Amino acid sequence: MKLELTGVIKGAALYAAALLLCAAPVKAQFIPTTPLPQALMSHTAVTLNGHIYVAGGISDTGGLRGQGGYLNNVYYCAQMNPDGTLGAWQVASPMPDLLGLGMHASVEKNGVIYALGGANLFGARDTVYYSRANEDGTLAAWTATTPMPARLMAHAAAEHGGRIYVLGGIARSLGAQSAVYSSPINADGTLGTWRSELPLPGTMMGQRALVREGRIYLLGGSSGSSLYTPEGQPAAPSAKVLSAVINPDGTLGAWQELAPLPEPMMLHAAAATSNSVYVFGGFNGGVSNAVYFAPFQADGTVGAWQALHALPKNLLSLAALATEDYVYTLGGGLAYIEQPQADIFYSKIKAEPKAFVKLSPTSINKDAKGKWVTAVVGLPEADINMVLPETIRITAINGESITPINPDPKFTTKVHTGDSEEMGGLTGVTYAMVKFDRQAVAAVIPEGEFSARIEGKLSDGREFSGESMNRALTKQALFAYELQERAGERVGPGGVKVRLPKGSFKGNPELLLTAAPEEEAAVPKAEKEKRENGMRARGMAAAGRAFEFGPHGMQFGAPVTISLPYDKSAAAPGRALAVGYWNAGKGEWELLASAVDEANGLVSAETTHFSVYQVMAASPADVPVADGALVFGEVYAFPNPAVNRRPVIHAEVPSGDGMTVKVYTASGRIADEGRVTGAPGQVDDGAGPESAYEYEVREKLQAGVYYFTVEVSKGSQKITKTGKFAVIR
Repeated sequence: MKLELTGVIKGAALYAAALLLCAAPVKAQFIPTTPLPQALMSHTAVTLNGHIYVAGGISDTGGLRGQGGYLNNVYYCAQMNPDGTLGAWQVASPMPDLLGLGMHASVEKNGVIYALGGANLFGARDTVYYSRANEDGTLAAWTATTPMPARLMAHAAAEHGGRIYVLGGIARSLGAQSAVYSSPINADGTLGTWRSELPLPGTMMGQRALVREGRIYLLGGSSGSSLYTPEGQPAAPSAKVLSAVINPDGTLGAWQELAPLPEPMMLHAAAATSNSVYVFGGFNGGVSNAVYFAPFQADGTVGAWQALHALPKNLLSLAALATEDYVYTLGGGLAYIEQPQADIFYSKIKAEPKAFVKLSPTSINKDAKGKWVTAVVGLPEADINMVLPETIRITAINGESITPINPDPKFTTKVHTGDSEEMGGLTGVTYAMVKFDRQAVAAVIPEGEFSARIEGKLSDGREFSGESMNRALTKQALFAYELQERAGERVGPGGVKVRLPKGSFKGNPELLLTAAPEEEAAVPKAEKEKRENGMRARGMAAAGRAFEFGPHGMQFGAPVTISLPYDKSAAAPGRALAVGYWNAGKGEWELLASAVDEANGLVSAETTHFSVYQVMAASPADVPVADGALVFGEVYAFPNPAVNRRPVIHAEVPSGDGMTVKVYTASGRIADEGRVTGAPGQVDDGAGPESAYEYEVREKLQAGVYYFTVEVSKGSQKITKTGKFAVIR
């Protein structure tokens, strides 16, 4: 075989002859090692002093209720061993946020680990914690430092030149962001004042960031306005790769679009060596097991992306790390906010270099005439000029081992950079091109598309291998599950409640459902003014705090019931209390058909989506009445005053399962209580028959003033009304 490979060490003919007699055992591309202490997704991982630190995340065990959820756990791997395996995992120091964190960001600098933002049951956070590593690998207690300018989740972060950069993400109450902030790291580990940097060209969330040689890179993410589509899916994955130069003063140069990912991707993982950048898994319309790499170019750009061997599992919301010898993936979920995993996989990128392989043609018609099958072989972490051409061979077709096929000796193996006449999509990539006799390949493959495994040897004795990705990549189209047990009532901060019927919530409510008072500081002044103007325009007044329900924009398969606390002083004659929804797109408040629970101080309404809601005092004519809604007509006691007789409490309602009555003295002592079961009867008080309950007080009451409450229930609905009467003896 004539050679045109520069720098190739020759004289390996005896080795090659022996090697090609039989197919070598297939080497694993990704190898399992010591798993995480528990299944995790949406966590972070950093390396420090030969250890890996994993912080927070979402799990199916632990959490606030003991059944999974956001975690504040921090673990460290006792040792990253020289052979790539990992030692036992140990408990480090838990983060101080007792409700845990997920979808946050972490960076390391000078022996200090930082955790920035993220989400928990309160929604997105602006907190920044930091901790130093002890000699034994544990962490010192976490300390809060200067918070970020916005409450962010699903953002990216990176460090360079003693500054931490936070990019994009979802801001609480505001949706996806394009803002970029940076903060200097002080000598004591605290952070200085945050400043705004040149924003991204558009909104971005769920992306990954890394820094190399004075440039910051952003990979993939979502260009959507919110994390979810109306169906509860991850929204609008993007294939964009952006880069900006970091100036000496820490500011950013103009954002530049680089070679895009092979497919749109978000909630993936990324890591880089000095030679290449890698992305792993993620959401691309399904859950992917793809692994891609692109070489770094001398001008700071990256070459065209190429596919490497796939991960053993389809994973999203995973973490990844790289050294010059190994790449690792840690945890991740099999589906969207579902089935977190504890697996850790690693690949020996230096000792056993991994090759990317591209074929032309990718399918073969056995009747077609053609001389060659052309194969392109590239090595992300090794010099392609070190390949011994005589050792290259095809060892497997469609994953099945075959008697090795050697290159056609009539073609000289060549090294190329960039696209060639026979193969495109290789801008900036250096590779070897070899050709195999088409008939020899056709003889061992089924009709149609095929994948080929190619192996070989480098001049320093290392072996490499790779497989064309025609068939290897798979996607998991099913990424969310509507589990019937996702039902029941959740109680949030401030006394807010959410009642979920079966099949209503496509996400996991134990992990992502948020319902909490809106943080006023997170609402821009202009937004506050719009809301206040919207109230005045409709003659309404706030009768309680604004509450934010998340995931923002989530659409439900069946209406859910939300219950908001209200200010009882806002209940006034001639005014009705109702839940209002702030329609930010229209810039106006929309009132919902509502029920008032006076005893518990709640106003309830059904909704099909999550956003910002607030109890309003409005004109009764402006409050809609839902079909089949449980609402009171007249509620009173008669006769009033009751002179030497037992009073009767009358409550008009269209329907119900029963009514409970409690009568109180002026001092608050219960004087009488009882229940009427079944549906209301037809009562004629002189104005025609009405559907109503009537309850005659059973106890003989002394003279005085008494107060009563009536509660009518129907299925999951409950409404309450109060009144008073007098007794004269």
